[in-house]
Amino acid sequence: MSKTLRVEIITPEGKLFAGQARMVIARATTGEIGVLPGHAPLITLLDSRPVRLLTGEGEQQLMVQGGVMQVNPELVTIITGS
Repeated sequence: MSKTLRVEIITPEGKLFAGQARMVIARATTGEIGVLPGHAPLITLLDSRPVRLLTGEGEQQLMVQGGVMQVNPELVTIITGS
């Protein structure tokens, strides 16, 4: 199993982020969710909160205004309005 997963955060203007992360932490409408490599597939709605990405360089936070997060074992895709 890979130690990182690919993350893409997409807005109407283009990609806000595309890269690798060890973990993604986001606020779903049902509560906070942490995603590690190998996570079971899921689709969830997101609240308007920062998405936290744990990368090799530390933690990066990117604000999203709601949206949808699709999780696959090696890829997290977030589609947001901003």
